[in-house]
Amino acid sequence: MSKENIQRFDFISNISYWEGRVNTSHLVKKFKLSRQASSGILKQYREKYPAYLTYNQSSKAFIATPYFTKTFSQRNKQNTFLSYLRAVSIDITDLQNDAGSFVYEVEALLRHISPEQVRPILRAIRENKAIDIGYISLSSPDYIDRIIEPHALIFDGLRWHVRAFCHKNQDFRDFNLSRFNGKAEFEGNASQSADKDEKWQNYIELTFEPDHRFNEKQKQVIINDYQMKNGRKSITTRIAMLNYLLKKLHLDSYQSTPEAQQIVLTSDCRRDIQQYLFNH
Repeated sequence: MSKENIQRFDFISNISYWEGRVNTSHLVKKFKLSRQASSGILKQYREKYPAYLTYNQSSKAFIATPYFTKTFSQRNKQNTFLSYLRAVSIDITDLQNDAGSFVYEVEALLRHISPEQVRPILRAIRENKAIDIGYISLSSPDYIDRIIEPHALIFDGLRWHVRAFCHKNQDFRDFNLSRFNGKAEFEGNASQSADKDEKWQNYIELTFEPDHRFNEKQKQVIINDYQMKNGRKSITTRIAMLNYLLKKLHLDSYQSTPEAQQIVLTSDCRRDIQQYLFNH
């Protein structure tokens, strides 16, 4: 099989596993193919793996069989939700598994995510639906049904979050994707779209500089690392993603040594973002 077909087959497998369904539109959008060519690739895939997919007339899509879900899960124990999103959003170079690879990724202890919980959430986002689904949190350790209207997924480097309007709190909240459980029930069309999520629609500028405890030569090292101008660097982010960015840059706490801290927020920035911090 050609490298091109291997990539296409991997794409079909990823879509089928996480969404539970695949059709020609997925291939048309991803690989810029005609519908006829996409149908031909799906036909080749089904000929190679006849027990993996079954056609559903009402949804006009190929549905993943229980056999496929079990087989794919066992064969891809290191497969993560991130690999699915990479497959549907960007082209990835085939470096990590090559014998001569020089690009590596530091492994992290990622939370378990079940495709059974992901599929209805993806559908709700795609079709602007409300869903009733079980959710557990540290404040409520027993599963409680929540009706949410999801509109986006967020990856903070370790965990996946769902940005959604919560009927219980009557507000837009973030939910850990790994903490959903139980069968999801669709509750009709969503009443709150992403354009009503103020923290999602509005942005804030994060400005940082070298830790003040460094001497001037050490500060210059940090300035060069981050390509700062006039000793500062600014990043614009959605307000809803601010706390995740602070954590990723290690700006959510103050370390005991400048070597551990390296960068700090400017005083003006700390004042401007204070109202949006989780611990505020």
